[in-house]
Amino acid sequence: MRLFRYVLLLTFLSPALAWAQSTATYRVTFESAWSAETHPDGFPPNPHFSDLTGATHDGTATLWSAGSLASPGTESMAETGSTSPLASEVQALIGEGKARAVLSGGGIGNSPGEVSMTFEVTEDYPLVSLVSMLAPSPDWFVGVDGLSLWAVGTWVTQRREDLYVYDAGTDSGETYTAPNQDTNPAETITQIEGAPFFVHGQLEPVGTFTFTLLGATDSESAAPVAAFALDAPAPNPASSRSAFQLHLDRPQPVRVDVFDVLGRRVSTLYEGMLPAGVHPFALDVRRLPAGLYVVRARGAEAQVTRRLIVQQR
Repeated sequence: MRLFRYVLLLTFLSPALAWAQSTATYRVTFESAWSAETHPDGFPPNPHFSDLTGATHDGTATLWSAGSLASPGTESMAETGSTSPLASEVQALIGEGKARAVLSGGGIGNSPGEVSMTFEVTEDYPLVSLVSMLAPSPDWFVGVDGLSLWAVGTWVTQRREDLYVYDAGTDSGETYTAPNQDTNPAETITQIEGAPFFVHGQLEPVGTFTFTLLGATDSESAAPVAAFALDAPAPNPASSRSAFQLHLDRPQPVRVDVFDVLGRRVSTLYEGMLPAGVHPFALDVRRLPAGLYVVRARGAEAQVTRRLIVQQR
């Protein structure tokens, strides 16, 4: 049947080497450019950003996501700058095996300004989510959601992300210093595309996160590798992200294709040589229509498929 051939949209491919699981140390530098000169529309007194907080995690974990409702921890961070509730949510993800560490750093006491922190990531947990409240504001914040620092078998040397402002959807104030107006029911997290961040005909970022690789080490232990196997995606069903691993016992050419349920190829995601090892994939399904999909990987002498159900919120 054609149904068993095919597949799902993957947001990135990050093959890992099974004989040497790697740990990398990064420095992230938060540079704020937010000022009365860059964003003159109603610019507030005492402009600042709360302490950085976040997590290193795998593709099954989500701290926050545009288009989704804010968690209690994200709401607390965005409205008050309090980071403890969000850190507690990360601890729960660590307990579930979905995250590796809580990220905690300083804030920017007076914008424009700069602050840095260092942290570690591993091949098993290569994603970073990191946020900071923009203040004063009703419930506005900046951040990155599931940013991967591992790409095509190596650690990213440097990555710079422009920071645009998001509304947590929990307070209905429309200006920096608006009084508290609880949004009930809560709305989804959205990027603010109008005032006060749309300036001179374009949306202006308020700063940047720059992730810089400081060094990487390999573990000494080697995990056994299956001949040619594809783990079942998890979670399944999925409404945001799902993840799986491809196991190779030897180097070989591999092709990963994307098809819809009718067998129509959507995209060729990877085609080329992969080393022996365990190769993790993360899948972002938020833009896929609800329904049944199948993940297929084809090697030199074998192919495997896995089905995944997408449920949109």
